[in-house]
Amino acid sequence: MQQQQQQQQQPRARTKERYVCEAMNLVKLWRQIYETETKVIDGRTVRITLDQAAELVGCPRKTLEDYYYLLKKAQNLINLEDKKNEKMGFIRKICRENKKHQQLLKQQVEFNNINQFQLDEIHDD
Repeated sequence: MQQQQQQQQQPRARTKERYVCEAMNLVKLWRQIYETETKVIDGRTVRITLDQAAELVGCPRKTLEDYYYLLKKAQNLINLEDKKNEKMGFIRKICRENKKHQQLLKQQVEFNNINQFQLDEIHDD
């Protein structure tokens, strides 16, 4: 009894960062289980939830969702097949850099629109 309490109080050891290929496989399995697995409740066949599918995969749902969206964004930016041996931190970095780049482009367009508007006012006088 006391040993169980001590185990519950100790923080869980952090899993090392996963490789892209591992994350891709986990997400693929998670989504496949979610789409295909069913269970019978009161004589009705019901699809399992994403949480239940995550339990079957053995990884937290929030982590799997994070990987899912990161990989989805990254596949538009890079060829994931070439980066399978990189760690997920590399994918996060690419997505973060792309977001910064998109924000800079948006600011430049807004700046150019403001300047164009001011130039048009000057020439209208």
